[in-house]
Amino acid sequence: MNKKLITQICNEWKSNVWLAVELLIVSVVMWYICDYMYVRFANYFDNRGFDIEHCYLIEIDNLTEQSPYFVENQTYEMALADKEELLERLARRPEIEAAAYSNNSYPYNGSNSGISMVLDTMYTYGYVIRRSVTPDYMKVFRYEGANGETPEQLAEMIRRGEILTSEELLAHYGKNMKEFVGQEAFLDRDTVTHHRIGAAIKKVRYTDWQDWGMNQTIVLLLEDLNYGNECVVRVKDNMDKNFRENLMAVSGKELRVGNLYIRDVKSLADLRDNFQRSSTLAIRNYLTGMGFLMLNVFLGLLGAFWFRTQQRVKEIAIRKVSGATRRSVFMRFIGEGVLILSVVTLPAIALDFWIAKSGLNAWFNNEYLNWDRLLICAAVSYLIILIMIVVGIAIPANRAMKTEPAEALHDE
Repeated sequence: MNKKLITQICNEWKSNVWLAVELLIVSVVMWYICDYMYVRFANYFDNRGFDIEHCYLIEIDNLTEQSPYFVENQTYEMALADKEELLERLARRPEIEAAAYSNNSYPYNGSNSGISMVLDTMYTYGYVIRRSVTPDYMKVFRYEGANGETPEQLAEMIRRGEILTSEELLAHYGKNMKEFVGQEAFLDRDTVTHHRIGAAIKKVRYTDWQDWGMNQTIVLLLEDLNYGNECVVRVKDNMDKNFRENLMAVSGKELRVGNLYIRDVKSLADLRDNFQRSSTLAIRNYLTGMGFLMLNVFLGLLGAFWFRTQQRVKEIAIRKVSGATRRSVFMRFIGEGVLILSVVTLPAIALDFWIAKSGLNAWFNNEYLNWDRLLICAAVSYLIILIMIVVGIAIPANRAMKTEPAEALHDE
């Protein structure tokens, strides 16, 4: 059967060559579409390095002189004590699990502070985000250590004045920061003050859709609370309902300290949606375009095999007269399409490799070649095209099988 199939394909080489070229082009296009979608969704569902569920940003402001509650002649020390007191009051509330101050640090912020690090003769490369925080910040967002450290353990390291670094901070040297835990490093241009590396933490993602760019992080203690321009809290899982409304209702009496008052409460989930809105819309448009392109490829290839099978109604009739069963006819026609697809798959993968090696798909993943992803996407595109071929052959072939041989051969 296989020998006869190969012989028939070779005898009809003119039409099959054009079909093979079409399948080759479709395979490469389909791989590119699958690769794009794979990267986007793999990034989106990958570990972000933190957890914002049940987390809120508490916006704190100062009363103006027009307020009847304004406290005059406040000193720097008084303002500092007020910030400490407000944080303690928030942390004592029964619905709040953890509360912290930070400076340009909470996820999906967009307002960042940079920092650099020198370790032995190695330097950080690219933009590294400084996250100056109070210890319980690690509990609020549930950061995880690369060696399995818990948020509580990481908080204690911050309390001791140690720094935490994302594990890929020296990846350009082929190093993982887990190798340097316990060693001393210099920050920025200060070559006098040593900072002990308490732990390497899992990569802290800057956005959900990309896995490259501003993902490098150094977390260190916020020593002066007056520079804490953010207040973040984690609410207990079973006390999240109407948290904003309930907190704002009591904020005027219970949570006004000195000249400090709570202006607003915002969910981190809402902040994430607002921060990523333009990126989400752009990616949604790309995915819609890719989906439309995939649909056109599907219909085009489906039509090609449909037309090809329709042109062979007489051949099907002759096979039926010769005693061929419905199943054998189906397997013969589908086997022909599958064999041609399988033959062109290897050169298609070679072209996929060239595209990835050349970085023509690096604009959306910043990675030139990843064999696992390349082969997975090639396999997915193969299966999609295989489904197109089976559907494009099975439906018209089934209709042709219902035609009486005498009617199909009437003109012969």
